[in-house]
Amino acid sequence: MNKKRFISYLFLLCFPITLLGQKGLNDTTYILTYDHGGLILWGGEHFIERLKNATEWLDKYPSFKIGLDNEAQIYDHFAEDEPHLLKEMKDILSAYDGRIGIGSCTYGQPLSQFISDESNIRQIAYALDTERKIFNYRPPVYLMSEHAMHSQIPQIINGFGFDGAIMRTHFMMYGYNPTFNYPIGLWEGIDGSRISTIPTYEGEGAAFGKTTVDTWILTRYPSKDAPQSLDDYRKQFKHINPLLASRADDSGLRREALVAEYDKKPKFQFILLDELLRKYPQATDIMRTRPNDFTVRMPWGYCGNEIWNESRKAEVEVLIAERLAAFSKMYGGEAFENDLDKAWKDLLLAQHHDIQIVGLIPEARKLLPRSYETSNQVIEKSMNFFANQMKGEGLKQVTVFNPLSWEHSPWVMAYISLHKGEAKNFIVRSGNKSYPAYVVNSNEYSDGSLLDAFVIFKPDLKPLSLTSFSIMAAEPEMNNPVDNIRYDEENLIIRTPFYNLKLNEKGGFDYLKSSKGQVIFNNNQAKCAFFEGTIDGSVQVSEGRWSIYKSKGYIPWIKLVEHGYIDDIPYTYEVMLYEDKPVIDCKVSFDFNGQMIGHPTEDKRDWHSGFIHEEKLRFKLFHQLEKTSVGVRDLPFAISETSDKYIEGNYWTALTDGDNGIAIFNKGNMGSIKEDEQCLSIPLAFSHYYVWGIRPLYGKYSYEFALYPFQGDWKHADLTKRSLEYAFQTPSVQTIKTSNTMDCELQPLNASLENDVILTALYPNKGGIWARYFKYGELTKSSSVKFNTQNTVLNEIDLDGNILQSGVKDLHLSPWQIKTVKMNMK
Repeated sequence: MNKKRFISYLFLLCFPITLLGQKGLNDTTYILTYDHGGLILWGGEHFIERLKNATEWLDKYPSFKIGLDNEAQIYDHFAEDEPHLLKEMKDILSAYDGRIGIGSCTYGQPLSQFISDESNIRQIAYALDTERKIFNYRPPVYLMSEHAMHSQIPQIINGFGFDGAIMRTHFMMYGYNPTFNYPIGLWEGIDGSRISTIPTYEGEGAAFGKTTVDTWILTRYPSKDAPQSLDDYRKQFKHINPLLASRADDSGLRREALVAEYDKKPKFQFILLDELLRKYPQATDIMRTRPNDFTVRMPWGYCGNEIWNESRKAEVEVLIAERLAAFSKMYGGEAFENDLDKAWKDLLLAQHHDIQIVGLIPEARKLLPRSYETSNQVIEKSMNFFANQMKGEGLKQVTVFNPLSWEHSPWVMAYISLHKGEAKNFIVRSGNKSYPAYVVNSNEYSDGSLLDAFVIFKPDLKPLSLTSFSIMAAEPEMNNPVDNIRYDEENLIIRTPFYNLKLNEKGGFDYLKSSKGQVIFNNNQAKCAFFEGTIDGSVQVSEGRWSIYKSKGYIPWIKLVEHGYIDDIPYTYEVMLYEDKPVIDCKVSFDFNGQMIGHPTEDKRDWHSGFIHEEKLRFKLFHQLEKTSVGVRDLPFAISETSDKYIEGNYWTALTDGDNGIAIFNKGNMGSIKEDEQCLSIPLAFSHYYVWGIRPLYGKYSYEFALYPFQGDWKHADLTKRSLEYAFQTPSVQTIKTSNTMDCELQPLNASLENDVILTALYPNKGGIWARYFKYGELTKSSSVKFNTQNTVLNEIDLDGNILQSGVKDLHLSPWQIKTVKMNMK
């Protein structure tokens, strides 16, 4: 053996792992660049212009590839309103097949943590359906520009058949992700679902108002703002192999000089989503994420919070409408699928991040009322379809729909006009059940009989049911209600079965105690609940006077109204207390006149003022919870505690010390603040200099929320169901004569749900009826849904409609799991 060969042999013996590892190492830097920008903010012509610009680069640089990251809605828009632009786009896609890709993964590009459970699913469903319909294509990898990530994304995108994801927020103005030191891993969500994912690397970017390192390079290099190149990026992350440099950013923010420099450059390769996962080994490293791993913020109160409030209103309305449409289809009526599609698409587009946080008020005021009205028409038509056929008798029939998947007993109000001598009092019947009815307000004939009346009754409604009630004449002595609410006018104290509330003579509350004397709200002789805000540069506190609204008849609630001013802003604040439930309903309207509201700043593009919630106009209350109390928040298909002072959640937030707590149910004001002074507050309105422009407020803006004190562990307080009872109305319709061809009670989807499972959606879709269920807790390892339906076939399906199991009789859900069934009538 010669000397050189001997030395080489010894070298191999000493360093075999190093050499073998190097041989198999893929140290390529893959470049994924997708243009962000669609109809919203930019317009269709701009979209096509930038697409044509991209083709010029494709002609110049043979290795260059580029994708489209925009709301999928623009493709519907082109197909319906500008077909010539769709033809141009299709021609370009065909001419550059394999070099231009579509990456639109949502219909309206939302900030997904602050849209509802079902909105998260429909955003993706409508995007994929649109792309398949128009292009016969769908993206295989989940990619987003701005923050559309949370701990249930793995379960959701698995359900839609995505092959993988890129867990990156390329512009982190409103949120950012956890970071991992893996080239690729298995992103694990809160329910345990896993999907192959390229993460945000440690050091790549995790801070508000920034882009990731690679996005900055891909949008600005070479320039004085971005002297670092992709070679520098490669050096910074030399331990990540292979390495992904990704961009999903404004279509006007890309640099031709960068493309020219890296065209065909060794160890750098432009790719599309379609080929991404083929470049990587199989993922094995677990990237476990939980709700608090995703850091978010929102400029609550911007545009007077109008866009979030109206979005919530439209969200709830379409969910109720589609449940009734499903019932209608089951009983041979209209399914309203086209109307529901229109309502959803308007809503999903209005959830676009630029509409919400750039304050595109004209778009919001066009889309959201249109969505709501379309849904409302479906509700009215469906209710009338049933009301005109369900059994009824007597003076009037009232048909009521319970849209919730558990028993519910709301108060129902009906108006009746009568002939002389017809009735002096009423009783309500449905089948073999009777309910007392109470006259709230009325006018009488000279003989004491009723001319007209508003009547209330409290029925027991089965889960997801329609019930018709007959209002019958009754003898006056049949009703003898006990007044359980007392008002001490001299001392301004209201007593209910749940609370003793003392009002302050200058507005606000002095204290709130339980009926047993436990102090809930208190502020040491000062007001404990009122409005406060920094207005035109100085801190202002509300001051007003209370009026108590009474009824001459029995009514199981009391309405308190405060009229006052905060600075020079007039307001009307309404509070409702009930004898049969511990929720405290609140509604306030302010009449603005262009005041500057929020943190004072002279910077007209201030990046911080919109997120300093404790200086906005807000409702503020002083509680008696321990200082160690923690926040709890409702998130898309998740609930999580948080130590952050800003407690932000969808339908509800709460503050609890383990023994007692206060939940806040909202109708769009999704933020709450654990302030320093033993105080909990709700930001309502903000109008000051802000990065995307000030939105002055003029005229009346209204806000609704509810306070729900509770005792014990929040996990046993069932805040999810209580908040949905607050959010979802109980539709009703009144008729005089019906065909009596249907029973007085209809419950076509008869299912038994364990206590921590709810139905989140029921809707006609793709030839069947789809029902979706969610287990919203982890107190038990498994919960079930047992179906008792007849004349139907139930198949468990994924979110995309593919059958997972045929002929199911029940479902078993683990914590935080979502399951969907498709029902076909035999």
